[in-house]
Amino acid sequence: MPSTSDNLTGMFYMTLSMASFTFADLALKWACEILPTGQVMFILGLGCCGLFWGIVKRKQEAVFHKSFFIPAVLLRTAGEAIAVIFIFLALIHSAFTSVSAILQTLPLLLTLISFLFLGEKVGIHRILAVVIGFAGVLLIIRPGVDSFDVFSLYAVAAVIGMAMRDIGSRLSPTSISASMLALYGAMTFVVIGLAMMWSEGTKELSMESSGYLLAMILCASSGTYYATKAMRSGELSVVSPMRYTRLLFGLLVGVFILQEQVDLYMLLGSAIVVFAGLYVLYREQLHRADRT
Repeated sequence: MPSTSDNLTGMFYMTLSMASFTFADLALKWACEILPTGQVMFILGLGCCGLFWGIVKRKQEAVFHKSFFIPAVLLRTAGEAIAVIFIFLALIHSAFTSVSAILQTLPLLLTLISFLFLGEKVGIHRILAVVIGFAGVLLIIRPGVDSFDVFSLYAVAAVIGMAMRDIGSRLSPTSISASMLALYGAMTFVVIGLAMMWSEGTKELSMESSGYLLAMILCASSGTYYATKAMRSGELSVVSPMRYTRLLFGLLVGVFILQEQVDLYMLLGSAIVVFAGLYVLYREQLHRADRT
């Protein structure tokens, strides 16, 4: 069992991971203000493919394999494609703070899907927490009022894609490594980027845009590395809640770097989403303890 020191180390790495992902999103947003979206997506895909291809080849796994056509793998890959397209669109068109908050609903949606489609036993407490969490999302996006940002729905679509990706990962055979699944997903970035570049065209890279692209790839890779270190350092129940620090970093970046306005509804909705997610995690840990 991990010690207190191991748990603190895991919490630190998870916090560092969330900060890295936040700055990767910021670099992506700035890059897309200079370059066509498809070009940015294509370069991101190439960078991720290079990373995961190296891991797969080092493990001596066959890259091109019929396992790609397994329904669960196809579901994961399709979800990855949907998620990346709509995250790009959300970051380009909507407020950074709103996108950061809405993305935190992923654990709530996964709980609901597990209950509705996977036959998992989810108690009334967790169902109520999920409902309350989605009520928090309505406070953030506020449909039907003058301040409603229709582009924030891109972030909702991205969460649906991320849920498809995670469910597909869970249903995929354990014989297919995580790095192989990640490589398949990265390949979709390249294909989608190429398709978008065909219609959007390309622009010559400048020093500024190259810097943003490099920062995006480095921060995204660092986030993945630190998240892996975190999960291997401490207990899942202690480390996982630190994922919600991504919302804090998103708010700080949105307010102090992008000069976005955050109102009381946004803060209240974000707090509801976080507390609902933490409560779902808490009840899940109690449920696991009862089973053991």
